[in-house]
Amino acid sequence: MAVTRVFADTNTLFPFYVCDLLLHCAEEDLFRVLWTEDLLSELVDVVSRSGQKSRRAVTGLCAAIRQVFPDDEVPRSTYAHLIAEMPGSDPDDRVHSAAALAGNADLLLTRDTKGFPKAALGRRGLRVTTADQFLCEQFAAFPDDLVRVVRNQVDDLTKSRLTVDELLDRLSHPTGTPRFATRVRRRLK
Repeated sequence: MAVTRVFADTNTLFPFYVCDLLLHCAEEDLFRVLWTEDLLSELVDVVSRSGQKSRRAVTGLCAAIRQVFPDDEVPRSTYAHLIAEMPGSDPDDRVHSAAALAGNADLLLTRDTKGFPKAALGRRGLRVTTADQFLCEQFAAFPDDLVRVVRNQVDDLTKSRLTVDELLDRLSHPTGTPRFATRVRRRLK
């Protein structure tokens, strides 16, 4: 069975708890998370400008992604020629759509589903959805694996020392994965 390949838009990778959850799932081979240098550069710029994380912290995260997932990089040379023909009005979104297609992604995860024209990208074989929807689908298929991943994520959060409930609280934020967090909570009871 082929492993699902996902490309996450920058807005899906922040808040970091969602990014960390996606990366933990990828580490456990539940699916693959594709990335590009364009995506990581945008992540550093956007998050550091927001003031919620330092440029150094975001740069460190990007270095870890490069190190842990080197085989999941989509080189710009494979998608640069596709950018101009991508649908949508935002130039950054067109770059990410082109990279997702070149990387043979099954899904593009974003909170900005209007910025990525679903029908046009769907005709090219790329499904656009939210991280919350995707993780709910994964949970329906592999609930025990997802609960294990959440527990592992908590164990790995040495700096913040969150409990599972506290992590689920953070994931429940509207910009996070609230429906997924609810499903995990129910499973744990």
